[in-house]
Amino acid sequence: MRLYANQLSTNLQKLASVYLILGDEPLQKMQSLDAIRSACKAQGFDERISLTQSPQFSWQELNSNGQNLSLFSNRQLIELELTSLKPGQEGAKAINEFLSTQSPDTILIIHGPKATAEAQKAKWFKALENAGVFVNITQPEGHHFVKWLDGEVKNRSLNIDPQGTQLLAQMFEGNLMAASQELDKLSLQVGNQYLDVTGLKQRVTNQSRFSLFELQDALLAGHTDKALKILTSLKREEAEPQLLFWAFNRELTLLISLKKAQVQSQPLAPIYQGARVWAARQKLFDNALRRLSLNTLLACLNQLSDIEQRIKLSFELPWTSITQLTLTLTGDLK
Repeated sequence: MRLYANQLSTNLQKLASVYLILGDEPLQKMQSLDAIRSACKAQGFDERISLTQSPQFSWQELNSNGQNLSLFSNRQLIELELTSLKPGQEGAKAINEFLSTQSPDTILIIHGPKATAEAQKAKWFKALENAGVFVNITQPEGHHFVKWLDGEVKNRSLNIDPQGTQLLAQMFEGNLMAASQELDKLSLQVGNQYLDVTGLKQRVTNQSRFSLFELQDALLAGHTDKALKILTSLKREEAEPQLLFWAFNRELTLLISLKKAQVQSQPLAPIYQGARVWAARQKLFDNALRRLSLNTLLACLNQLSDIEQRIKLSFELPWTSITQLTLTLTGDLK
């Protein structure tokens, strides 16, 4: 059976014999593992054995542990962390042997990195999936992230204005761990006190991230001086290159989608709705759409792609290129 992380908790009343927890998003992976461990402990699997696929690891450890139940517990949880989804012939053989002789008093959890399409076609992978549950840990994006965030807000009984939730979504998309920690902090600080956008900005401490939102608004509004001032501030604060790339990429990608629809005389409302852009920000996007042509936007996207490649190669921001891109988007560089 295949599940997403948000479906796991409702499927733990009856435990499977095998769980595959694979993906690169750390928070959901940790929560999934904790949920399975708790369910196993509640159902009498008191002994927990942890194995890691290190250079010194022997695949025989998997089977020897599975066959030796402790004198102090008759039910056993074995966890195996894979550092690579390429177990080789020895690993594949050990997995198949374990499954063929697995005791009903033993549960196996295998967790590791994202499962590629190639890995999922492997016989050992299919054998594990057929024997139990594969939890596919994916990074929620767009409206999926907003939905996840809404759920986390409700779980903590926070009372945040919908536009405030949208602001948090912009701030933390791609980093669930940071979002969860911020919500925990808000829960301790304000309880169920109502928070609008202004109150949220006063409470959330990462000002550099809010500078990014101010930069995005300045780009859309065509406020060159303000955009350059914020850019200078971010450079002084040594802003994370990937965050700054994200700030440009998010707005530019949406602008291109809107511009293409506009050129084809299609309504923009469904695009705004799908991207969760509230009315006040729609006016900023409308401003940019009047000012920038589709060709200009596409050229900016190519320039941003070059910037991304340079970030990946040097882990530094090419500030001259970022400045030129800023000037183009605000309308001061043709």
